[in-house]
Amino acid sequence: MSDLANVYELFRNKFEDYDFQYYYPPSYISTLTENKDKIILAFKKNHDVSMDRNQVRMKTSPDGDYDNMSDNFDVTGSPLKDTSNITEEDLSKELIEQCVVNCWTPEEEAYGPEATDRARSVLQNFINLECRMGRGSIWALCCGTDTDRTVLLQLSMNAASNYQHQFTRGIVRFVGIQGCNNITMPQLIETHQQRAGEGMKLNAKIHIQQWYKLCPQITVRLSWHTMAESGTFAIERNARVRLSQHFPVNNGAFSRNSSAEYFWQQLQRLALIREKIMDIRANREVGYARQDFGAEGEMDLEYVKQKVYNILSTFLAVKPVTYNASSIVNMVHQVQQRNLTDVMERLYEALTLCSSYDDLKATIDYIFHLSTHSNIVNVPTNGTRFAQLILAMIQDRLAIPSLNGSEPYELLLECGFSKLINDYRTIFSESGVYELEFEKLFQSQVMNTRKSRYATGSSPKTEATKHSSLLFQPAISDESRVREKSILVSNFDEDEVKFRLNRLAQVHLLLEHLLLLESVLNIPSIYGRVCELYLSRKPYSYGEIYNRETDLLEFDVDEFMLLRKVDNLPPCGRRVSLTSTNLLQKLETVFYQNAQPILPERFYPHFQCEDTESKHVFWCYEYDRMERL
Repeated sequence: MSDLANVYELFRNKFEDYDFQYYYPPSYISTLTENKDKIILAFKKNHDVSMDRNQVRMKTSPDGDYDNMSDNFDVTGSPLKDTSNITEEDLSKELIEQCVVNCWTPEEEAYGPEATDRARSVLQNFINLECRMGRGSIWALCCGTDTDRTVLLQLSMNAASNYQHQFTRGIVRFVGIQGCNNITMPQLIETHQQRAGEGMKLNAKIHIQQWYKLCPQITVRLSWHTMAESGTFAIERNARVRLSQHFPVNNGAFSRNSSAEYFWQQLQRLALIREKIMDIRANREVGYARQDFGAEGEMDLEYVKQKVYNILSTFLAVKPVTYNASSIVNMVHQVQQRNLTDVMERLYEALTLCSSYDDLKATIDYIFHLSTHSNIVNVPTNGTRFAQLILAMIQDRLAIPSLNGSEPYELLLECGFSKLINDYRTIFSESGVYELEFEKLFQSQVMNTRKSRYATGSSPKTEATKHSSLLFQPAISDESRVREKSILVSNFDEDEVKFRLNRLAQVHLLLEHLLLLESVLNIPSIYGRVCELYLSRKPYSYGEIYNRETDLLEFDVDEFMLLRKVDNLPPCGRRVSLTSTNLLQKLETVFYQNAQPILPERFYPHFQCEDTESKHVFWCYEYDRMERL
């Protein structure tokens, strides 16, 4: 854990000609050090960076994703319509191309390098200061024009050390571009021993990590230890396997090329209904405006009424539904195309054809009148309030309620949630992937004592709404069967609805991850673990998904079949760590090699690709870290 706040203030006050940042390290530093604690970075600010968040950019560094470190934040509104000018063809092409271009994030192009002598000077001047030290690392980004081609300098300190001014120093050099097959373990050992000198003893255990790209979005990291005498880059059968998958969310545009697009559109519809409710409760006229639920065509009121009449009054021969669980993607298609047999699901689909608030309210009123005065053949059985209302009127226990305000949309929203939950549950269970327990997922919400102003506003219905849960209790006496003059149907909780949207969005992103895993790996034995790990995470807010570029899924895999998939693949990255020690100090050398440069190329035009006969080349970096014991 770093603690450099005081040091950061000192840097800003003493060295005003330099630019500093106290934050989590850039991707290239965390890749080399495998440490994600906050650091102080000295750099030259680049004011020419275009921070266009609409670009489809994916960070492909083998290590962690800092885009996923942000906490949940909510975005007001429901961005259901994509305003991007990117076509489907351009999108898919750009995803394929840009997934393999940059190892750095767009934000990191704002960090320009300083001259190496200037960077050394600021670190040495800090060492000469008499000040209270902190705990952590200071890094300086260098231009690499010196003879050693230095790109990074490091100075680490430990406040708990007996020697206040005892520092650990580090340096990162760019070695050049070499053919993958031209790099050998004896060559790396010799380089390390030359740096260590004769007075230090080489640790026989060497740590090796190699990355393999199965597709632009999926990377597998293998890590193992080998002995110096017999060390090679051949994969050990007992290697630890870690899989990283960057699913391209692309600011919500991912659904355009997805097999599960239909279900994301259903979720978008629920978000729009929620917005309608919020607008009406806030007395905004837009809540009553023409609606666009994305249904397949909008019909006039008489057509919808006739459809509703047929659903309730026409006998439906229900055939048992059988699913062929051949694959997840096949199950997605089957659930999407299934014939609806549940009465409330069929009513929900019919009600979404209404083109306006008035038509929706009139159609629900018509359903209530049918329930009271007609012979209903198909009786609702699911547990939504809408179904319970209809059942109560069929049994002649309740008078026809008068709907006001947002109540028509509230009934519609509850039915929509029920249908989409059933769809997702069916996909996961029938494909044999996982049993979704939505009751537990929805209970994971942290209760907030501050109530929404929309849920506890000044509406005359507020006090009575508190008792609405008592309306559907089973009758236990003759008196309770007396017809009521009116009924309250409003039970909207803004926070609860928001959390359900977030959870369902999380379930959908999980489904997208599984579809991608199935198309590339097709190892069903790992799907259950993927579901458990992903659903244990705190979900993004629904609105935040429209501000994300990628979603990272990363987990350890105990699966021998994955090793077989990389047997004939060249590695796309490698990290080899060697150490030597004596009584006074310890030297660690990290040889890091990547098929792509890890530093923004615009700052290092002199590191151009050199001629090589090998088809597979590595950009090679060496990181030496000297620590006093």
